[in-house]
Amino acid sequence: MIILFFMLSATAYKRSFHTLFEVISEYKMLSKKADDINKKSKSTGTLTNDIAYLDKIIGKEGVTKEMVQQGIVSFASTNSKNISISDLKPIHDFPEDDYHIITNQLDVTGNANQLLELAYNFEKKFDFSRMVSQNFYTTKKNNKSEVLHLKMIFQNYENNK
Repeated sequence: MIILFFMLSATAYKRSFHTLFEVISEYKMLSKKADDINKKSKSTGTLTNDIAYLDKIIGKEGVTKEMVQQGIVSFASTNSKNISISDLKPIHDFPEDDYHIITNQLDVTGNANQLLELAYNFEKKFDFSRMVSQNFYTTKKNNKSEVLHLKMIFQNYENNK
C-alpha cells in the first residue's frame, strides 16, 4: 500500500502539481516584465519632451539637408522684404563616428534694422536648424558706398545610429 501511495503521489505530482508550479513561476516572471514595461512606458512622456527640447536646440530631426537649406533661403526671403541674399555657401557635412554635423552659411545685405530683425526671427521662429554664428561686416562697393552684410551660420546634428 505504501508503494502504491508513493507511485500515485509521484504520478499526481508530474501530471498536476509540476505544471501548476511552472505556471506560477512563469506568472511571477511575466508580472515582473509587465511592471518593467509599465515603468518604461511612463518614462516615454519625458523622453518625448526631451526630444522636443533637443529639436528646439539643435534643429528638427528627420529633415534632409537640402530641405534645411531651402528652408533657410525661403525664410530669409519671406520674413524680410528689403534684404538681398548676397551669398549662399554649399552645404558642408562633417561626419563623426556617432553623428554628423551639417552646416549651412548664408550672407545677406540690407540696413542694420532689417538685418537685426532677420537674425532675431531666425533665432525665435526658424526651427529647421539652429543659428550658431552671426557676423556683421561692411564692404565697399565701387569705392563709393559701404554695404552692410550679415553672415549667418546654421548647424544641424544628426545621429548615425
